[in-house]
Amino acid sequence: MDRISLDERYVDLGVKCIDQNDPSKALRYLNRAITLNPDSYLAFYNRGIVHDMLERMDDALADYERALAIVPNHLASLHNRGVALRELGRPKEALECFEQVLRYNPDSDDVLYNRGVALADLGHMVEAIEQYDHAIRQAPWKLDARIAKGNVLLESGRPQEARLVANEILEIEPSSEDAHIIKGLAHLDDNEPGKALVDFSCVLEASPDDHVALLHRGIAYLRLDRNQDSVHDLKLALENHPDCDETFYHLAVAYVKLGDQEAALDALQTAIEINPPRRAEAQTAIEFVPLRAEPRFRAVLSLKARMRQDPNQHKDPTN
Repeated sequence: MDRISLDERYVDLGVKCIDQNDPSKALRYLNRAITLNPDSYLAFYNRGIVHDMLERMDDALADYERALAIVPNHLASLHNRGVALRELGRPKEALECFEQVLRYNPDSDDVLYNRGVALADLGHMVEAIEQYDHAIRQAPWKLDARIAKGNVLLESGRPQEARLVANEILEIEPSSEDAHIIKGLAHLDDNEPGKALVDFSCVLEASPDDHVALLHRGIAYLRLDRNQDSVHDLKLALENHPDCDETFYHLAVAYVKLGDQEAALDALQTAIEINPPRRAEAQTAIEFVPLRAEPRFRAVLSLKARMRQDPNQHKDPTN
């Protein structure tokens, strides 16, 4: 077996390991392929996929760029480079990659979907929805573009349209948890907590630890004045996501409604420690009117304000 066929064999073995969801083994084969043939663009491309599987996005980007240095018009590497750039918080550069691919393949549903995500990251919601619609037309059975469209509609303040999209998803996949989350959030936006409760409960029947469903079912319970139930769900949400300021904030509201001011202040203080802008929200929220006469409430807010005004007060000013 000559050197060329051996490196191709290692690439094939690496691809099989990728298909078998064994990235560590795939990495070993692809490294061998690159050692034998440093000009193997397919080895670099597939090693980029492995790095992506291992959530090493900087390494994935580097390998896609190496593949493109060898074969500049390799569309799969170009597309994946765009995905890596978007994951790394560089959506403008990602868009350039997707647009280059679409010049050759204007109807690729995967590229259209990812272009829509990059546009949404940049706040271009109308254009993002157009891309999702194009992707849906190309592959109406796939759900990713529909789910992304539903979320963008929610972010754009269009809950009724988001709910329609969720219903479309449920027609294709009746057990879709994403669709029930979108529907539940849309019901909350429309001030229909009872209906939201049904959708979040559907999610939790299948995935009892789902943080988003627990948090928002807790919020739905709050709006229905089922405050003990709200506390129960919000505490469960914190077990899975202990640094969520939104959960602590709503837990504080629930404790206020239950008349437990100390517990409310504890939860509110934690929310502010995690996300200091919550302080301004707490100052004006009507839910916290019962706390405003409490010295500790004022102390929590003023302490955080002083800390943010002068975070370096104990540092040597000569440094």
